[in-house]
Amino acid sequence: MNTMEQIQRLKQHTLLLMQHNYVERYIQPPVFSESKVFITYCLLRELELDEAVEAEYFSSILLIQSALDRHDDILDENVTSDKKKRQLVVLSGDYFSSLYYLLLARCENLDLISQLSSAVQSINEHKANLHQQDRLLNGSVEYLKNVQKIESLLFTKAAESFGLHTYIPFIKRYLLVSRYQNTEMRRQLSEEQLNYLKACEKELKNKDVEMPLMFHREGYSIETGSENDLMLGEG
Repeated sequence: MNTMEQIQRLKQHTLLLMQHNYVERYIQPPVFSESKVFITYCLLRELELDEAVEAEYFSSILLIQSALDRHDDILDENVTSDKKKRQLVVLSGDYFSSLYYLLLARCENLDLISQLSSAVQSINEHKANLHQQDRLLNGSVEYLKNVQKIESLLFTKAAESFGLHTYIPFIKRYLLVSRYQNTEMRRQLSEEQLNYLKACEKELKNKDVEMPLMFHREGYSIETGSENDLMLGEG
């Protein structure tokens, strides 16, 4: 089974856990960020886990990320204007969180539960800061660094729990660059922010930060990473 097939198998396992027919009658099923899927997979590959444990860790991390994403959907105009959708968005986010706790409790990994819970708290604090900065500082590097923390904290905390501390600088840069792959999103950045993003890209390209083993395989380059690894099919 190649890398893409392994990732698709893990994604499908997670999506089956998340299925709720009543909820999906009213709101769209979750769509995973492929860069976060790939980072999760790369970290777990380093641990050489039993397949069943790997699947539970993979699902746990994506479940808590999906819970965060689902709660962010509250701000969507189509959701705020529809009371039933609004309630279901909140409840489905809570449902994903409960599944995450259930899976990790089965694995009895209290440290990972603690690290991911700490990440969720920090992410929510950074989101609050971002909201406060929105009008005055949204063109600053400080604002972009807050975005970077929101994107990467869940995965850097997972890396800490797994003893993979050396990959944290890579994760921060990779997930920020992945967020701004889209040309239209880049156009919204100030010159100062764009320079910071380009510096992150350069460090990745030159391998100035330590990368997971998956990124050292033959023929891999950071420039084609979004095509080879991130675009694995939505949800």
